[in-house]
This record gives sequence, structure tokens and C-alpha cells, in this order.
Amino acid sequence: MSSGDTASAPPVRGGAVPTGATALRPRWSSLPVGVREAVESRLGALVVEARSQDSGFTPGLASRLLLADGRRVFVKAASSETASWVVDAYRRECEVTAGLPAGVHAPRALWTLEHGPWFVAVMEDVEGQHPRRPWQEDELDLVLAMLTENARLLTPPPPGLVVPLLADELATELDLVRRLEPPWRDTCVGLAERMLASPATTVVHTDVRDDNVLLTDSGAVAVDWNFVAAGPAWFDMVSLLVQAHGDGVDADALLAREPLTRDVDPDLVDGVLALLLGYLTWAAAQDHVETSPYLRAHQAWYRDASRSWLSRRRGWSLG
Repeated sequence: MSSGDTASAPPVRGGAVPTGATALRPRWSSLPVGVREAVESRLGALVVEARSQDSGFTPGLASRLLLADGRRVFVKAASSETASWVVDAYRRECEVTAGLPAGVHAPRALWTLEHGPWFVAVMEDVEGQHPRRPWQEDELDLVLAMLTENARLLTPPPPGLVVPLLADELATELDLVRRLEPPWRDTCVGLAERMLASPATTVVHTDVRDDNVLLTDSGAVAVDWNFVAAGPAWFDMVSLLVQAHGDGVDADALLAREPLTRDVDPDLVDGVLALLLGYLTWAAAQDHVETSPYLRAHQAWYRDASRSWLSRRRGWSLG
């Protein structure tokens, strides 16, 4: 085996966003020698193989490491000199996962290390793969079951885990809904405001997508817990089903089937879609990001999926 990073060529979804290869991440071999030596010293073993995980849209290191003694760990790292917001996100994920109750489907941080400007998080390794796109029924069922179980374990928010209110976290998104063009704008604003007034009963992930989920032999695991908030228990399931709808899945049938969503007021579901539409309409129109070259195409796809599902549910014409 080699100590260099390895990766395989992914399929391309929709001709614009390559599945599993959306992030331009530093490789383990590109980290400063002192950082690598400090990590290996703490691990008590040399790294013999590093596999960069290139899904997502964050320009931080994310690699599965195989150690000389046969152990595997997952390592995230970023430098405050070049990506301070990534360092903040990785720190937050470590704080959050440390406070999650036993049973929540999430990898935990084992320990962290700081070396100069570099922050390193060594986490539990998860042996799994991201769901296939377009979404397959059996894999989607596994993820929906995981979200249901996580919501049960995270209701109410566990003591000691300090999380912001979803309404506060999405205040900017509500402002962006107010910028939508007529004739849908006023209705979308009302839907979004009502949704944000829903009781904050549960710690929600807020960023569940195919690239933030791993399928394992025992089910599904949600990763990247750095944007959590206190919100309604069904929020993550609705936001995930936007992606499923965009892939041609009957998302409304799943909403009606799942215990977590089947009794939710349809206007509250539409409020989630309105918030996503407002944010994504703005985000997809922003300048190209060199460190995340597929971000705008990804956001444009999500914008269109949100608009399509919302218009279908409200009986609006896209013509």
C-alpha cells in the first residue's frame, strides 16, 4: 500500500455535478510534515493509506486513514490561515457529536489536535458508502428510518448540548424569501414565517443530503453535524425529500407514509420549501467559488427541485 491519497472517478449527475467529487480538498500527503507527524504520534502508528473523501462542498481535508496496525480513523483538518470558517465548522462538529446521546446515528470525534494554524479532528471511521443517485427506494427507506430514530433520540434536546433556535439560524433565509419575485412571494413569506414559528422540540441536523449520509451494513449514518439547531422533529426529513423529489421520487407519498411527517400541516411542509427556495434562488446567482467549483450548479439544481415540488403542492404553474 501507498501512503498517498487515492480516489476513483465518479459518475456525473445531470451533466453538471459529479457524484462524489464535488470538493477540492487538500490531501493527507499535502499537509505539513509536522502536522502529519503529530497526528501519527498521537495515533501511535504510521499512516499507510489515505483515501480522500471528495463529496460535499467544503475545502477542508477529509480522509479515511489506514494505519500500520490495521486500525482505521477518519481525519478532518483545516488551517485558520486559509480557511478559518472550515476550522470553526470542524470545531463545532466535535462539540456537537460529543453531546449526542448514545444511539444517535452519527460518528463521534475521538480527539482533536492543534499544530500551528492547523486544526485536526480525528473521528470514528464509518465503513460505508453514500446513497446512489438518483435515489433508490431501498436506500431512501434506510435513511428515512435513521432520521426517524435520530429525531426520537434528540427530542427533547439533550441536556448540555447548546444549540441555536432554527428560527434564529434561518432569519437570513426568511429575508431572502422576501426578495422573491411576485406572484409567489407573499404566499412564500407567509408560509416561511409560519414554519419558523413551529415548536422547537428537537435537535435537527439541517443539512441532510446524499453526501452527508453513509449507508452501512446496519443502516444509515448522518455525518457533518456542524449546523445543528433546535427545530421541529420533521424538518430534516422534509428537506431531504426535496432531493428525492428532484430525482423523480414521489416525495408526497413518502410524507404521507412516514410517522414523522404524515400528520404535519401541509403548509408547514411548504414553509420549508419556501425557505429553501428563497435561499437557493439567491445563492445560485452568486459568484463562482474557486475552492468549490460545483457549488453554484448544486444550488441551482436544489433551487429548481424546491420550486418544482412547491409549485406542484400549491397548484402553481411554472409556465
